[in-house]
Amino acid sequence: FHLSKSKRHHKERTNRNDPRENRKKTMGEKKIAHVFIRDPEYGWRPAIQDGVKGGKAIVTVPEYKDEQSMMSSGGNKKGTQGEVNLKDYTAEVLPMQNVDHNGNLQEFADMVKLPYLHEAGILYNLKKRHILGKPYTRTGDIVIAVNPFQWFTELYTENKRKHYSNKLVWEGGEKDPRDGLEPHVYEVSSLAYKGLAFHGIDQSILVSGESGAGKTETVKIAMNHMASVQAGPQKIDMLYGDDGAPSELDPVVQRVVDSNPLLEAFGNASTRRNDNSSRFGKYLQLQFDNQNKGGLVSAKNSNCRLAGSKCEVYLLEKNRVTVHDPEERTYHIFYQLLAAPNDVKTGFWDKLKGTNRDSFKYIGASATKKVEGLSDEEHFDNTVKILELVNVHGLKLRMLMRAICVVLQSGNITFGPKGGDKDKSEITSKSAVSDMADLMGCTTEDLSLAFTERTMKTKTETYKVPLSESFATEAVEAFAKEVYGKIFLWVVQEINAATKAEDNYKDGTMTDFGIVGMLDIFGFES
Repeated sequence: FHLSKSKRHHKERTNRNDPRENRKKTMGEKKIAHVFIRDPEYGWRPAIQDGVKGGKAIVTVPEYKDEQSMMSSGGNKKGTQGEVNLKDYTAEVLPMQNVDHNGNLQEFADMVKLPYLHEAGILYNLKKRHILGKPYTRTGDIVIAVNPFQWFTELYTENKRKHYSNKLVWEGGEKDPRDGLEPHVYEVSSLAYKGLAFHGIDQSILVSGESGAGKTETVKIAMNHMASVQAGPQKIDMLYGDDGAPSELDPVVQRVVDSNPLLEAFGNASTRRNDNSSRFGKYLQLQFDNQNKGGLVSAKNSNCRLAGSKCEVYLLEKNRVTVHDPEERTYHIFYQLLAAPNDVKTGFWDKLKGTNRDSFKYIGASATKKVEGLSDEEHFDNTVKILELVNVHGLKLRMLMRAICVVLQSGNITFGPKGGDKDKSEITSKSAVSDMADLMGCTTEDLSLAFTERTMKTKTETYKVPLSESFATEAVEAFAKEVYGKIFLWVVQEINAATKAEDNYKDGTMTDFGIVGMLDIFGFES
């Protein structure tokens, strides 16, 4: 039979030496080579090349019980023999497996050291490390993280944080400090801090990947580590208790570290692939008081200290406010507010008493009961606490929650033809619009006209154009999305006001700070 190839074509990058001269291995009198072939289902799969005949490779494809066990054969597995057209591969050569002398796949912590560097070699190296419980792999200065969808406590202990900080920042040496260290996100945060503190050069960390890849979690891990490494080699034990959790942090640093869950509450949602997916992009600037900028710094006496942070957000997915997939959710804050106890909800708006997800069209039922192990009610308690940390409490908090209620109530406004005229509309949900007008502090008549008419202006006059039922519905949806967009930007503004160094560090007497920028590009669903 003839093995089919996938539609994807990729130019494999081969070893420095021509693989045609190195790919053969003698087992008895038979010359074979451990190779990869394209596969329509798996992308690439391991095979054994038995020979070449007329521009086609004769291969044996081992059989595996499942995809996870599909690694390399070691030359011992039975399989199905077939032919592969070599013209479909770069230089008419099948990409080689990175195997040892027994034909078993080798794994490399730094993929720069792969003997054969190509797409299949990279994917199978990441796969083997993933199976071994090693989520991080290095490629030069890049760290690749494969989301294990479980928490490996041993990778993020106090001793592990201290170990990477000491090795990469505080201990001197001429060789690459990463030698002998397993790849880790801690190396990125450590080296970024070192570049700023010891060389006076602002740093940037780019975190990218598809939805569910673990970008947001990686940013949190790196940011928390940066907050600890900046304390210096002598203070780490004082900063952290025996359980490895942060104890006493400077209030400004505490606000920087704790503000991220607030962004998640207002900018994250549950999707088919990820219960806590960021639906916006953010550029976080960690600001450091780098007194030694441009000068030599003693590894025992760095004065580069975290002073504050600023956050810029962009590309908020506003459409999710009014419509979302039945298997997904809109933004977390809506579910959190509705899950709060009645006495708390009615403190913001009395019409919230007894309401739930089904009470509002934009929300609806959801199969997701918990996000990252906590219920929506528990998340709401945490959100309110963090809002207080950034000085949003009392009247500010009440007005924020009422604005969110305006968005909720917008979905319950319905329209119909006015007097049987399809080109005109009127609000049919009289009770809903009355409640919303009361919530917004305007009259029912003014609100109704705002949604059912459009104002047109020319040089000489202003006149009203009635909206049809469909256009009126679009108008209220656009209103809801715009209000939520403003809410989100306001929350970010309040976070910045509480964390930016220009206003909060040393009584606002400094303006020049070293920067470690962290760009978190939100992932798209495929």
